[in-house]
Amino acid sequence: MHGTSRVAGGLSMMIGAILAVTTLSSPVRAQSPASARQIVGHAIDLMGGEATLRGVERVRMRTVTQWQRIGFRDVPWTDRPSFESDTEVRDYTIPAWRNTRTLGTRTVIDLIRDSVAVIDLGAGFRPLSIAYVDERDESFMYTPDRLVLLLADARDLTRAPDTLIGGEPHNVVIATLSGSWRVRVFFQAGSGLPTLLRFRAAQPNDFGLVAWGRMDVEVWYSNWASTDGINFPAEWDIIRVGRPYKRITIQGLEVNPEFAADSFAVADSLRERFIAARGPMHDVQVDSAILVNPRIATVSPSFGFPAGAVRAGDWYLLEAAHHPLMLRRARKAMSDVGMGRIAGAIVVAARSGNGGVVALVDEGVPLFVAPAAEPFIRKVLEGAGRSSAGIDVVREGRWIGTGGERIRLEPVDLADSPGSLLIYSPDMGWLFAPDAATPLDIQLVKERAKALGWQWSALGTARGVVVEGKPES
Repeated sequence: MHGTSRVAGGLSMMIGAILAVTTLSSPVRAQSPASARQIVGHAIDLMGGEATLRGVERVRMRTVTQWQRIGFRDVPWTDRPSFESDTEVRDYTIPAWRNTRTLGTRTVIDLIRDSVAVIDLGAGFRPLSIAYVDERDESFMYTPDRLVLLLADARDLTRAPDTLIGGEPHNVVIATLSGSWRVRVFFQAGSGLPTLLRFRAAQPNDFGLVAWGRMDVEVWYSNWASTDGINFPAEWDIIRVGRPYKRITIQGLEVNPEFAADSFAVADSLRERFIAARGPMHDVQVDSAILVNPRIATVSPSFGFPAGAVRAGDWYLLEAAHHPLMLRRARKAMSDVGMGRIAGAIVVAARSGNGGVVALVDEGVPLFVAPAAEPFIRKVLEGAGRSSAGIDVVREGRWIGTGGERIRLEPVDLADSPGSLLIYSPDMGWLFAPDAATPLDIQLVKERAKALGWQWSALGTARGVVVEGKPES
Protein backbone atom coordinates (compact mmCIF):
# COMPACT_ATOMS: atom_id res chain seq x y z
CA MET A 1 0.00 0.00 0.00
CA HIS A 2 1.05 3.58 -0.50
CA GLY A 3 2.97 5.30 2.26
CA THR A 4 1.53 8.58 3.50
CA SER A 5 3.85 10.69 1.36
CA ARG A 6 3.01 8.73 -1.77
CA VAL A 7 -0.74 9.07 -1.15
CA ALA A 8 -0.39 12.81 -0.60
CA GLY A 9 1.91 13.26 -3.57
CA GLY A 10 -0.29 11.13 -5.80
CA LEU A 11 -3.43 13.04 -4.82
CA SER A 12 -1.64 16.32 -5.42
CA MET A 13 -0.60 15.24 -8.92
CA MET A 14 -4.10 13.92 -9.63
CA ILE A 15 -5.75 17.19 -8.61
CA GLY A 16 -3.21 19.03 -10.73
CA ALA A 17 -4.10 16.88 -13.70
CA ILE A 18 -7.82 17.47 -13.15
CA LEU A 19 -7.26 21.21 -13.04
CA ALA A 20 -5.12 20.98 -16.14
CA VAL A 21 -7.75 19.22 -18.21
CA THR A 22 -10.72 21.17 -16.89
CA THR A 23 -9.29 24.67 -16.71
CA LEU A 24 -6.18 24.77 -18.88
CA SER A 25 -7.00 22.45 -21.77
CA SER A 26 -7.56 23.95 -25.17
CA PRO A 27 -8.10 22.38 -28.59
CA VAL A 28 -4.93 21.91 -30.62
CA ARG A 29 -5.54 23.18 -34.13
CA ALA A 30 -2.93 21.06 -35.89
CA GLN A 31 -4.43 17.58 -35.85
CA SER A 32 -2.44 14.47 -36.73
CA PRO A 33 -3.69 12.64 -39.82
CA ALA A 34 -4.47 9.39 -37.98
CA SER A 35 -8.11 8.34 -37.95
CA ALA A 36 -9.98 7.43 -34.78
CA ARG A 37 -9.63 3.73 -35.60
CA GLN A 38 -5.91 4.10 -36.17
CA ILE A 39 -5.52 5.85 -32.79
CA VAL A 40 -7.42 3.07 -31.01
CA GLY A 41 -5.69 0.35 -33.01
CA HIS A 42 -2.26 1.72 -32.12
CA ALA A 43 -3.19 1.69 -28.41
CA ILE A 44 -4.39 -1.92 -28.73
CA ASP A 45 -1.06 -2.89 -30.32
CA LEU A 46 0.87 -1.19 -27.52
CA MET A 47 -1.21 -2.91 -24.83
CA GLY A 48 -0.49 -6.39 -26.21
CA GLY A 49 -2.20 -6.69 -29.57
CA GLU A 50 -5.79 -7.41 -30.52
CA ALA A 51 -5.51 -11.20 -30.44
CA THR A 52 -3.96 -11.13 -26.97
CA LEU A 53 -6.50 -8.68 -25.54
CA ARG A 54 -9.47 -10.51 -27.04
CA GLY A 55 -8.06 -13.71 -25.59
CA VAL A 56 -8.44 -12.38 -22.03
CA GLU A 57 -11.49 -14.22 -20.71
CA ARG A 58 -10.65 -14.37 -17.01
CA VAL A 59 -8.48 -12.30 -14.68
CA ARG A 60 -7.47 -12.26 -11.03
CA MET A 61 -6.42 -8.90 -9.59
CA ARG A 62 -5.05 -7.94 -6.20
CA THR A 63 -5.86 -4.31 -5.59
CA VAL A 64 -5.96 -1.61 -2.95
CA THR A 65 -8.91 0.77 -3.11
CA GLN A 66 -8.59 4.19 -1.55
CA TRP A 67 -12.10 5.56 -1.04
CA GLN A 68 -12.18 9.35 -1.06
CA ARG A 69 -15.13 11.23 0.38
CA ILE A 70 -16.45 13.73 -2.17
CA GLY A 71 -16.11 17.29 -0.93
CA PHE A 72 -15.96 20.78 -2.37
CA ARG A 73 -13.66 22.70 -0.05
CA ASP A 74 -10.86 24.33 -2.02
CA VAL A 75 -8.16 23.13 0.33
CA PRO A 76 -6.25 19.84 -0.11
CA TRP A 77 -6.47 16.71 2.01
CA THR A 78 -10.13 16.94 3.00
CA ASP A 79 -11.27 13.71 1.34
CA ARG A 80 -11.15 11.64 4.58
CA PRO A 81 -9.89 8.47 2.83
CA SER A 82 -10.51 4.89 3.86
CA PHE A 83 -8.74 1.85 2.47
CA GLU A 84 -9.65 -1.69 1.55
CA SER A 85 -7.70 -4.61 0.09
CA ASP A 86 -9.45 -6.49 -2.68
CA THR A 87 -9.02 -9.73 -4.58
CA GLU A 88 -11.10 -9.56 -7.74
CA VAL A 89 -11.75 -12.53 -9.97
CA ARG A 90 -13.59 -11.92 -13.20
CA ASP A 91 -15.02 -14.10 -15.93
CA TYR A 92 -15.94 -11.87 -18.83
CA THR A 93 -17.72 -14.68 -20.70
CA ILE A 94 -20.55 -15.00 -18.14
CA PRO A 95 -20.12 -12.03 -17.20
CA ALA A 96 -19.27 -12.55 -13.53
CA TRP A 97 -17.34 -10.67 -10.86
CA ARG A 98 -16.35 -11.93 -7.41
CA ASN A 99 -14.71 -9.35 -5.18
CA THR A 100 -13.31 -10.36 -1.79
CA ARG A 101 -12.93 -7.14 0.18
CA THR A 102 -10.95 -6.75 3.39
CA LEU A 103 -11.70 -3.68 5.49
CA GLY A 104 -9.59 -3.82 8.64
CA THR A 105 -10.42 -7.18 10.22
CA ARG A 106 -13.66 -7.62 8.28
CA THR A 107 -13.93 -9.64 5.06
CA VAL A 108 -16.86 -9.28 2.66
CA ILE A 109 -17.49 -11.16 -0.58
CA ASP A 110 -19.54 -9.51 -3.32
CA LEU A 111 -20.59 -11.86 -6.12
CA ILE A 112 -22.27 -10.60 -9.29
CA ARG A 113 -23.20 -13.16 -11.92
CA ASP A 114 -25.03 -11.98 -15.06
CA SER A 115 -27.96 -9.94 -13.64
CA VAL A 116 -27.84 -11.16 -10.01
CA ALA A 117 -25.87 -9.75 -7.06
CA VAL A 118 -25.32 -11.49 -3.70
CA ILE A 119 -23.11 -10.86 -0.67
CA ASP A 120 -21.47 -12.98 2.02
CA LEU A 121 -20.75 -11.19 5.30
CA GLY A 122 -19.49 -14.38 6.91
CA ALA A 123 -22.75 -16.29 7.35
CA GLY A 124 -23.47 -17.34 3.77
CA PHE A 125 -24.69 -15.48 0.70
CA ARG A 126 -27.82 -13.34 0.66
CA PRO A 127 -29.28 -10.97 -1.96
CA LEU A 128 -27.48 -7.71 -2.64
CA SER A 129 -28.71 -4.53 -4.30
CA ILE A 130 -29.00 -4.26 -8.07
CA ALA A 131 -26.60 -1.31 -7.70
CA TYR A 132 -23.77 -3.85 -7.68
CA VAL A 133 -24.84 -5.14 -11.09
CA ASP A 134 -24.59 -1.56 -12.32
CA GLU A 135 -21.16 -1.22 -10.70
CA ARG A 136 -19.94 -4.43 -12.37
CA ASP A 137 -21.10 -3.19 -15.77
CA GLU A 138 -19.41 0.19 -15.35
CA SER A 139 -16.20 -1.28 -13.93
CA PHE A 140 -15.88 -3.80 -16.76
CA MET A 141 -16.42 -0.98 -19.27
CA TYR A 142 -13.64 1.25 -17.93
CA THR A 143 -11.13 -1.59 -17.42
CA PRO A 144 -8.45 -0.37 -19.86
CA ASP A 145 -7.95 -3.45 -22.08
CA ARG A 146 -11.71 -3.89 -22.43
CA LEU A 147 -12.22 -0.17 -23.01
CA VAL A 148 -9.98 -0.09 -26.10
CA LEU A 149 -11.68 -3.20 -27.52
CA LEU A 150 -15.12 -1.65 -26.98
CA LEU A 151 -13.90 1.45 -28.80
CA ALA A 152 -12.62 -0.67 -31.68
CA ASP A 153 -16.02 -2.38 -31.94
CA ALA A 154 -18.06 0.84 -31.71
CA ARG A 155 -19.86 1.66 -34.96
CA ASP A 156 -19.89 5.39 -34.26
CA LEU A 157 -16.21 5.78 -33.28
CA THR A 158 -15.11 9.23 -34.46
CA ARG A 159 -12.24 11.64 -34.00
CA ALA A 160 -12.60 14.77 -31.87
CA PRO A 161 -10.26 17.79 -31.80
CA ASP A 162 -6.88 17.20 -30.20
CA THR A 163 -6.34 18.84 -26.84
CA LEU A 164 -3.74 19.50 -24.15
CA ILE A 165 -3.65 17.92 -20.70
CA GLY A 166 -1.01 19.44 -18.46
CA GLY A 167 0.66 20.85 -21.54
CA GLU A 168 0.90 17.44 -23.22
CA PRO A 169 -0.89 16.92 -26.57
CA HIS A 170 -3.62 14.28 -26.62
CA ASN A 171 -5.64 12.71 -29.42
CA VAL A 172 -9.34 12.40 -28.61
CA VAL A 173 -11.97 9.93 -29.82
CA ILE A 174 -15.71 9.71 -29.14
CA ALA A 175 -17.97 6.64 -29.22
CA THR A 176 -21.06 5.01 -27.74
CA LEU A 177 -20.18 1.88 -25.77
CA SER A 178 -22.52 -0.99 -24.89
CA GLY A 179 -25.44 1.06 -26.15
CA SER A 180 -25.50 3.44 -23.19
CA TRP A 181 -22.19 5.17 -22.42
CA ARG A 182 -21.31 8.09 -24.65
CA VAL A 183 -17.59 8.38 -23.93
CA ARG A 184 -14.67 10.60 -24.80
CA VAL A 185 -11.23 8.99 -24.51
CA PHE A 186 -7.94 10.89 -24.49
CA PHE A 187 -4.76 9.21 -25.81
CA GLN A 188 -1.33 10.70 -25.10
CA ALA A 189 -0.17 11.74 -28.57
CA GLY A 190 3.47 10.83 -28.04
CA SER A 191 3.07 7.35 -26.56
CA GLY A 192 -0.35 6.51 -27.99
CA LEU A 193 -1.60 5.17 -24.64
CA PRO A 194 -4.92 6.12 -22.99
CA THR A 195 -4.74 8.78 -20.26
CA LEU A 196 -8.36 9.63 -19.54
CA LEU A 197 -11.90 8.33 -20.05
CA ARG A 198 -14.71 10.80 -19.62
CA PHE A 199 -18.49 10.23 -19.72
CA ARG A 200 -21.70 11.39 -18.07
CA ALA A 201 -24.11 9.00 -16.40
CA ALA A 202 -26.32 8.45 -13.36
CA GLN A 203 -26.14 5.68 -10.76
CA PRO A 204 -29.87 5.47 -9.91
CA ASN A 205 -29.58 2.43 -7.64
CA ASP A 206 -26.46 3.30 -5.65
CA PHE A 207 -27.14 4.84 -2.24
CA GLY A 208 -23.95 6.90 -2.20
CA LEU A 209 -24.28 8.19 -5.76
CA VAL A 210 -28.00 8.43 -6.54
CA ALA A 211 -28.31 11.99 -5.21
CA TRP A 212 -25.98 13.37 -7.90
CA GLY A 213 -28.30 12.39 -10.79
CA ARG A 214 -26.48 12.49 -14.13
CA MET A 215 -22.91 13.28 -13.18
CA ASP A 216 -19.59 13.81 -14.90
CA VAL A 217 -17.31 10.78 -14.47
CA GLU A 218 -13.62 10.58 -15.27
CA VAL A 219 -11.21 7.64 -15.06
CA TRP A 220 -7.49 8.49 -15.20
CA TYR A 221 -4.91 5.84 -16.11
CA SER A 222 -1.26 5.89 -14.99
CA ASN A 223 1.69 3.82 -13.71
CA TRP A 224 1.97 1.36 -16.60
CA ALA A 225 3.08 -2.21 -15.88
CA SER A 226 3.33 -5.51 -17.78
CA THR A 227 2.31 -9.13 -17.18
CA ASP A 228 1.50 -12.16 -19.36
CA GLY A 229 1.99 -10.15 -22.54
CA ILE A 230 -0.43 -7.43 -21.42
CA ASN A 231 0.61 -3.82 -20.81
CA PHE A 232 -1.80 -2.08 -18.44
CA PRO A 233 -2.06 0.98 -16.17
CA ALA A 234 -1.72 -0.13 -12.56
CA GLU A 235 -3.49 2.92 -11.15
CA TRP A 236 -6.99 4.10 -11.93
CA ASP A 237 -8.23 7.35 -10.41
CA ILE A 238 -12.01 7.80 -10.57
CA ILE A 239 -13.45 11.31 -10.42
CA ARG A 240 -17.15 12.03 -9.97
CA VAL A 241 -18.85 15.44 -10.12
CA GLY A 242 -15.38 16.91 -10.61
CA ARG A 243 -13.95 15.60 -7.32
CA PRO A 244 -11.84 12.57 -6.27
CA TYR A 245 -14.03 9.53 -5.59
CA LYS A 246 -11.70 6.54 -5.40
CA ARG A 247 -8.26 5.30 -6.45
CA ILE A 248 -7.65 1.68 -7.46
CA THR A 249 -4.06 0.45 -7.37
CA ILE A 250 -3.37 -2.94 -8.97
CA GLN A 251 -0.73 -4.84 -7.02
CA GLY A 252 -0.97 -8.10 -8.94
CA LEU A 253 -2.64 -9.30 -12.15
CA GLU A 254 -3.07 -12.84 -13.53
CA VAL A 255 -4.48 -13.44 -17.00
CA ASN A 256 -6.72 -16.44 -17.67
CA PRO A 257 -6.11 -18.21 -14.34
CA GLU A 258 -8.03 -21.33 -13.35
CA PHE A 259 -10.87 -20.73 -10.89
CA ALA A 260 -12.64 -23.18 -8.63
CA ALA A 261 -15.73 -24.58 -10.32
CA ASP A 262 -18.09 -22.93 -7.82
CA SER A 263 -16.40 -19.48 -7.85
CA PHE A 264 -19.44 -17.88 -9.49
CA ALA A 265 -22.18 -20.30 -8.41
CA VAL A 266 -25.50 -18.76 -7.37
CA ALA A 267 -28.19 -21.15 -6.17
CA ASP A 268 -31.55 -20.97 -7.91
CA SER A 269 -33.27 -20.19 -4.60
CA LEU A 270 -30.91 -17.28 -4.00
CA ARG A 271 -31.48 -16.01 -7.52
CA GLU A 272 -35.23 -16.09 -6.90
CA ARG A 273 -34.81 -14.16 -3.64
CA PHE A 274 -32.73 -11.52 -5.42
CA ILE A 275 -35.34 -11.10 -8.14
CA ALA A 276 -38.12 -10.82 -5.56
CA ALA A 277 -36.24 -8.15 -3.58
CA ARG A 278 -34.73 -6.41 -6.58
CA GLY A 279 -34.59 -2.68 -5.95
CA PRO A 280 -32.35 0.33 -5.35
CA MET A 281 -30.32 0.74 -2.18
CA HIS A 282 -32.38 3.72 -1.05
CA ASP A 283 -35.64 1.74 -1.01
CA VAL A 284 -35.67 1.83 2.80
CA GLN A 285 -38.70 2.02 5.07
CA VAL A 286 -39.14 4.33 8.08
CA ASP A 287 -39.29 2.34 11.29
CA SER A 288 -41.02 5.03 13.34
CA ALA A 289 -41.55 8.74 13.89
CA ILE A 290 -42.20 10.40 17.21
CA LEU A 291 -43.00 13.83 18.60
CA VAL A 292 -40.30 14.71 21.12
CA ASN A 293 -42.67 17.49 22.13
CA PRO A 294 -45.42 19.32 20.21
CA ARG A 295 -42.76 21.24 18.24
CA ILE A 296 -40.06 18.67 17.45
CA ALA A 297 -40.52 15.51 15.38
CA THR A 298 -37.89 12.86 14.75
CA VAL A 299 -37.56 9.88 12.40
CA SER A 300 -35.97 6.47 13.01
CA PRO A 301 -33.70 5.33 11.52
CA SER A 302 -32.13 8.72 10.92
CA PHE A 303 -29.50 7.60 8.37
CA GLY A 304 -30.56 8.77 4.94
CA PHE A 305 -33.82 10.30 6.19
CA PRO A 306 -34.35 13.84 7.46
CA ALA A 307 -33.21 14.16 11.06
CA GLY A 308 -36.73 15.34 11.82
CA ALA A 309 -38.64 18.62 11.79
CA VAL A 310 -39.14 21.65 14.02
CA ARG A 311 -42.21 23.86 14.28
CA ALA A 312 -41.68 27.61 14.11
CA GLY A 313 -45.22 28.65 13.28
CA ASP A 314 -45.25 26.16 10.42
CA TRP A 315 -42.91 23.16 10.26
CA TYR A 316 -39.36 23.12 8.89
CA LEU A 317 -37.66 19.91 7.83
CA LEU A 318 -34.21 19.25 9.28
CA GLU A 319 -32.30 18.03 6.19
CA ALA A 320 -33.98 16.81 3.02
CA ALA A 321 -33.33 13.01 2.91
CA HIS A 322 -31.03 11.11 0.63
CA HIS A 323 -33.60 10.61 -2.12
CA PRO A 324 -37.14 11.84 -2.88
CA LEU A 325 -38.49 8.37 -2.05
CA MET A 326 -36.98 8.54 1.44
CA LEU A 327 -38.24 12.10 1.83
CA ARG A 328 -41.82 11.08 1.02
CA ARG A 329 -41.72 8.23 3.51
CA ALA A 330 -40.30 10.42 6.28
CA ARG A 331 -42.85 13.18 5.70
CA LYS A 332 -45.68 10.65 5.77
CA ALA A 333 -44.41 9.14 9.05
CA MET A 334 -44.02 12.55 10.72
CA SER A 335 -47.39 13.72 9.43
CA ASP A 336 -49.00 10.66 10.96
CA VAL A 337 -47.76 11.71 14.42
CA GLY A 338 -48.76 15.37 14.12
CA MET A 339 -46.38 17.28 11.84
CA GLY A 340 -48.29 19.85 9.83
CA ARG A 341 -47.60 22.03 6.80
CA ILE A 342 -43.97 22.25 5.66
CA ALA A 343 -42.83 25.87 5.28
CA GLY A 344 -39.23 25.10 4.37
CA ALA A 345 -36.24 22.80 4.80
CA ILE A 346 -33.02 23.60 6.64
CA VAL A 347 -30.21 21.82 4.78
CA VAL A 348 -26.92 21.72 6.66
CA ALA A 349 -25.06 18.48 5.93
CA ALA A 350 -22.00 18.86 3.69
CA ARG A 351 -22.21 15.43 2.09
CA SER A 352 -23.57 13.71 -0.98
CA GLY A 353 -27.01 13.07 0.51
CA ASN A 354 -29.96 15.46 0.50
CA GLY A 355 -31.12 14.30 -2.92
CA GLY A 356 -34.62 14.98 -1.63
CA VAL A 357 -34.05 18.67 -2.40
CA VAL A 358 -35.08 17.86 -5.97
CA ALA A 359 -38.63 17.03 -4.83
CA LEU A 360 -38.74 20.09 -2.56
CA VAL A 361 -37.69 22.40 -5.39
CA ASP A 362 -40.38 20.85 -7.58
CA GLU A 363 -42.92 21.64 -4.84
CA GLY A 364 -41.62 25.17 -4.39
CA VAL A 365 -40.57 24.52 -0.76
CA PRO A 366 -37.94 27.10 0.33
CA LEU A 367 -34.47 25.74 1.09
CA PHE A 368 -32.34 27.36 3.79
CA VAL A 369 -28.85 26.06 3.01
CA ALA A 370 -25.63 26.14 5.03
CA PRO A 371 -22.64 27.61 3.14
CA ALA A 372 -20.84 24.28 3.54
CA ALA A 373 -23.76 22.44 1.93
CA GLU A 374 -24.23 24.91 -0.92
CA PRO A 375 -21.92 23.28 -3.53
CA PHE A 376 -23.43 19.86 -2.80
CA ILE A 377 -26.99 21.12 -3.26
CA ARG A 378 -26.14 22.95 -6.47
CA LYS A 379 -24.54 19.80 -7.92
CA VAL A 380 -27.51 17.66 -6.87
CA LEU A 381 -29.94 20.04 -8.57
CA GLU A 382 -27.73 20.32 -11.64
CA GLY A 383 -27.63 16.53 -11.97
CA ALA A 384 -31.44 16.45 -11.86
CA GLY A 385 -31.76 19.23 -14.43
CA ARG A 386 -33.18 21.69 -11.88
CA SER A 387 -32.24 25.30 -11.26
CA SER A 388 -30.53 26.19 -8.00
CA ALA A 389 -31.20 29.90 -8.41
CA GLY A 390 -33.82 29.93 -5.65
CA ILE A 391 -31.86 28.31 -2.82
CA ASP A 392 -31.29 30.61 0.17
CA VAL A 393 -27.72 30.32 1.47
CA VAL A 394 -27.54 31.44 5.11
CA ARG A 395 -24.26 33.37 5.30
CA GLU A 396 -25.30 35.55 8.26
CA GLY A 397 -27.47 34.80 11.28
CA ARG A 398 -31.22 35.24 10.83
CA TRP A 399 -34.59 34.37 12.32
CA ILE A 400 -37.15 32.25 10.50
CA GLY A 401 -40.70 31.29 11.49
CA THR A 402 -43.51 33.31 12.98
CA GLY A 403 -44.50 34.67 16.38
CA GLY A 404 -42.94 33.38 19.56
CA GLU A 405 -41.92 30.14 17.91
CA ARG A 406 -39.22 31.64 15.71
CA ILE A 407 -35.88 29.86 15.43
CA ARG A 408 -32.44 31.26 14.76
CA LEU A 409 -30.08 30.04 12.03
CA GLU A 410 -26.47 30.93 12.75
CA PRO A 411 -23.34 30.02 10.73
CA VAL A 412 -20.57 28.24 12.64
CA ASP A 413 -17.15 26.94 11.65
CA LEU A 414 -16.46 23.40 12.82
CA ALA A 415 -13.13 21.60 12.53
CA ASP A 416 -13.91 19.77 9.28
CA SER A 417 -17.02 21.69 8.27
CA PRO A 418 -16.52 25.45 8.14
CA GLY A 419 -19.74 27.10 7.08
CA SER A 420 -22.07 24.80 8.99
CA LEU A 421 -25.22 26.04 10.74
CA LEU A 422 -26.57 26.11 14.27
CA ILE A 423 -30.33 25.99 14.83
CA TYR A 424 -31.55 27.61 18.05
CA SER A 425 -34.95 27.94 19.69
CA PRO A 426 -34.83 30.36 22.66
CA ASP A 427 -38.27 29.50 24.02
CA MET A 428 -37.57 25.73 24.01
CA GLY A 429 -33.96 26.16 25.14
CA TRP A 430 -33.00 23.84 22.26
CA LEU A 431 -29.75 24.03 20.31
CA PHE A 432 -29.13 21.80 17.27
CA ALA A 433 -25.75 21.40 15.54
CA PRO A 434 -26.37 18.84 12.73
CA ASP A 435 -22.70 18.59 11.72
CA ALA A 436 -21.25 18.26 15.23
CA ALA A 437 -19.87 14.73 15.20
CA THR A 438 -16.91 14.81 17.60
CA PRO A 439 -16.18 16.13 21.10
CA LEU A 440 -14.12 18.89 19.47
CA ASP A 441 -17.10 19.91 17.31
CA ILE A 442 -19.36 20.01 20.36
CA GLN A 443 -16.81 22.14 22.20
CA LEU A 444 -16.77 24.61 19.29
CA VAL A 445 -20.58 24.66 19.22
CA LYS A 446 -20.81 25.41 22.93
CA GLU A 447 -18.20 28.15 22.67
CA ARG A 448 -20.10 29.74 19.77
CA ALA A 449 -23.42 29.56 21.65
CA LYS A 450 -21.81 31.13 24.72
CA ALA A 451 -20.32 33.95 22.62
CA LEU A 452 -23.81 34.65 21.23
CA GLY A 453 -25.32 34.72 24.73
CA TRP A 454 -27.65 31.79 24.05
CA GLN A 455 -29.26 29.90 26.91
CA TRP A 456 -30.00 26.27 26.16
CA SER A 457 -30.88 23.13 28.12
CA ALA A 458 -31.22 20.63 25.27
CA LEU A 459 -28.60 19.86 22.62
CA GLY A 460 -28.82 18.01 19.31
CA THR A 461 -25.82 16.87 17.25
CA ALA A 462 -25.05 14.56 14.34
CA ARG A 463 -26.16 11.72 16.66
CA GLY A 464 -29.73 13.00 16.84
CA VAL A 465 -32.04 15.99 17.15
CA VAL A 466 -31.82 15.75 20.95
CA VAL A 467 -28.91 13.90 22.58
CA GLU A 468 -28.46 15.92 25.75
CA GLY A 469 -31.19 17.36 27.98
CA LYS A 470 -34.85 17.72 27.13
CA PRO A 471 -36.38 20.61 25.18
CA GLU A 472 -39.36 22.35 26.72
CA SER A 473 -42.58 22.18 24.73
